[in-house]
Amino acid sequence: MRGYLRVYDFTRLNAIKGVKAVNQQSIEPGLSLHADYRFGSSPFSAGASYLYATPFNGCPNPATHLQPPCGGYKPPTTSLNPDDTLPGYALNTLYEAYVQYKDPHLYAKVGDQVINTPWANASDSRLKPVAFQGADVAYTAGGGVSLELMDMTRFESRTNSAFDDKTLLTAVNNLGSNPGLPAYRYFPGGHGVSNGGFQYGRVGFAGQHGLTTNLHLYHFDDIASLTWLDARYTDQGQKSKPYLALQAGRETSTGSALLGQIDAFAFGAQVGANVTKTITLALGYDQIPQHSATVTPPAGTTCSAAHVAGAKAGFSLPYFIGSNAPSCIANANGTTTYLYGGFASPYTDSYATDPLFTTSISQGMADRRAAGNGVKLSAGYTSPDKRLVFVTSRAYYDYGNRLGQQQTSEFDADLQYFANKPRPGAYKGLLFRYRYADREQANTAQYGGAPYFKYNRAQLEYDF
Repeated sequence: MRGYLRVYDFTRLNAIKGVKAVNQQSIEPGLSLHADYRFGSSPFSAGASYLYATPFNGCPNPATHLQPPCGGYKPPTTSLNPDDTLPGYALNTLYEAYVQYKDPHLYAKVGDQVINTPWANASDSRLKPVAFQGADVAYTAGGGVSLELMDMTRFESRTNSAFDDKTLLTAVNNLGSNPGLPAYRYFPGGHGVSNGGFQYGRVGFAGQHGLTTNLHLYHFDDIASLTWLDARYTDQGQKSKPYLALQAGRETSTGSALLGQIDAFAFGAQVGANVTKTITLALGYDQIPQHSATVTPPAGTTCSAAHVAGAKAGFSLPYFIGSNAPSCIANANGTTTYLYGGFASPYTDSYATDPLFTTSISQGMADRRAAGNGVKLSAGYTSPDKRLVFVTSRAYYDYGNRLGQQQTSEFDADLQYFANKPRPGAYKGLLFRYRYADREQANTAQYGGAPYFKYNRAQLEYDF
């Protein structure tokens, strides 16, 4: 038996520099328990994880967050709305229940489980991790080669207590304040749209001289197919352990294209090194080129004077376009040019947990669903006894195009303190973590975005 007790205090400052908005705060503890049982000396085992959490403000039902005193406040006000990304309501879930086989070469797990792949992962920065329902099989061959196949049919977000057949991009009225299904995509009933989950394959290589590489293949049912390549080389002969990491990916819509046409390509690079025994530096860059299409505008679609594409009730745009950035122009000849090219990430959207080198604490390029480029400089300090870890970063993003400018910048700080000295294996003991994100989005108000945002996240955790 193992588990953790977490207490979070999340504060979001939205009413900054004259912006008419309401600030948010949620304080909530959560207890998670995990148990494993091995069947004798065999390679078979079974496991389960359970979590219960409830907020301190006496508003455990998310439905009550739509009106005072639990939420629903409008500006101007000094009252606080809840931060339901924590969430600010109760959770009660058995999020893992599986059987597992594991020997030196073969690994298989079937059931409800937490997984770790670049574009579908645990996203564990709140009370509970994301979980998936399905099967995962991995095989470790000789020479550093590994293979993996996965089929996940259902999904439990980090702010839900049940598995369902929707994603972060196809659900509406998402618990946890996720943007969900784009407003320009219409499906009858207003309840979002189901899909069959995703299938995943991986071929990996881990060499003995500092080279690792992986080819990842995703099929997000009726949404998109994604090919993702990552590679990293570390010069192990140098004390500073300098490294070069590369990433590239291509995503195209597939099946019934629930989110519209997707055509995205990304590439990035990161360099880093240990400046001293306790200090690291890293610099990353990502680019997602833009695509355009000039067509006769479909019935019911709109293109505003601010170059924001939309659709009237009951109609849909045919393209997957970015958020809070210029996306269309109405031409004099009656056609409309749409600008698109961003990544659709059904299981990390709005979580800021995608694999791009430039993703920050509060947001990344995939969360904006837009084409553009980004650069991020980060520095880290780890004390000699490993008990104190501090990481800070500064990132700049450009989502502008020939129709208008939209630049975003973010400063982050992340401090962790471990009461006990961390040792190999899972940490046990008390830890404190504090994260701060300060984001500014220039020229975004005309595209529907918030120009300023500050995030404070305090976490007290006991692992046992």
